[in-house]
Amino acid sequence: MKQARAKARLSCRAVMLCSLLTLLCLPGHALAGGFALYEYGARANAMGGATIAEGADASTVAYNPAAMTQLPGTRFMVGATAIAPTADVRTAHESTTTQTNVYLPPHAYMVQQAGERAWFGVGLFSRFGVGTQYGYQWEGRTKLYRAELATYSVEANFALKLTDSLSIAFGPELMYSSGDLRSRPTSTTDQKINVDGFGIGGQLAAFYKFNDQWSAGFTYHTTQNHMDSGHAKFTESAGLALKNSDITMSLTLPASYTLGVSYKPDSKWKFEADAIFTQWQDYEKLVYSYEFTPGVAGNPSSDVVRDKNWRNVWRFQLGGEYQALDWLALRAGFVWDQDPMRKGYEDYMLPSSDRKIYSTGFGVSEGAFTYDFSFMFLQNNHRSVDSNTINNVGAYEISNSKAYMAGFSIGYKY
Repeated sequence: MKQARAKARLSCRAVMLCSLLTLLCLPGHALAGGFALYEYGARANAMGGATIAEGADASTVAYNPAAMTQLPGTRFMVGATAIAPTADVRTAHESTTTQTNVYLPPHAYMVQQAGERAWFGVGLFSRFGVGTQYGYQWEGRTKLYRAELATYSVEANFALKLTDSLSIAFGPELMYSSGDLRSRPTSTTDQKINVDGFGIGGQLAAFYKFNDQWSAGFTYHTTQNHMDSGHAKFTESAGLALKNSDITMSLTLPASYTLGVSYKPDSKWKFEADAIFTQWQDYEKLVYSYEFTPGVAGNPSSDVVRDKNWRNVWRFQLGGEYQALDWLALRAGFVWDQDPMRKGYEDYMLPSSDRKIYSTGFGVSEGAFTYDFSFMFLQNNHRSVDSNTINNVGAYEISNSKAYMAGFSIGYKY
């Protein structure tokens, strides 16, 4: 019997490892709040992300690692969220629709109880991403016709149960980031910028259980400075003015603070409300450091600075769960997400505004396994943008900006 259980555990770990390696090969960038992502697990997705104040599954590594103390034994989870964004953009001379690409940011977690009051957890997920693509001939192509920024975070967290009510957690975060930016500076020339690199940050978290009905959680993510390096290439040189060049792209990703409160009136119902404050003022500018400056005679090295000057914003999320049957849980949620771009600093990279997200989903339990599914609809408000000299864009309007999202997660515990 012991040998059979050991084999089953090894088999399960092998399946999880293979799933993780598969997910690592998937593209992980998408359009979301500012360009922050919160789709770290299907159960949480279905509840509008409102799972900060409880530790229900292994995705708590991403949402609130201090709540790992609510998970006895060992837990695994793998999954992904498919995101398909689109928007209509109207300029002075044309109307266009961004291409509906499907992006698939993955998630994978392991939580291990290391003692009576100690836990360890590791997670892979995406915290930031952009996916915007216009037509090759669109009016704003000299500035941008494609922008894809992707990140993958690996977090290792240690959680300590200080008292029966209070738990804390802390750990480092290693974030890989990459960018693929394309424009057409002339009618016959493509500029393609490809960069990647790493940043290091960390997180602190706390979880407090008042009683069997009420609990609260808090998570803080530090800022991260990224200096990604790569190449800027042109399809034709157009003389020495457009010369292929090594390039470095520098940016600072923002800190964030999340607070949540959970209420469980009985064994069947769960409700939670969260507030997330994102310090987008950290994302002050985007700097491109060229070895050879394009379009400048003699091609001296220099920096091209894109001022962002974004503002700090709030995100509010509500979620609920109903345990309809022993094996079936039904979920729903709602999110209001504030856009950080200030008037006069808009650009073509992110055609967005304040947004609402409606979510639903369900979970199925089968022995040691759980299967969670989520469905979300993101709707941006209409936005009119005046021409500005900061990013050299003409006046345009954004309408019918939305995204469809579908997620799945498979969990295992023993």
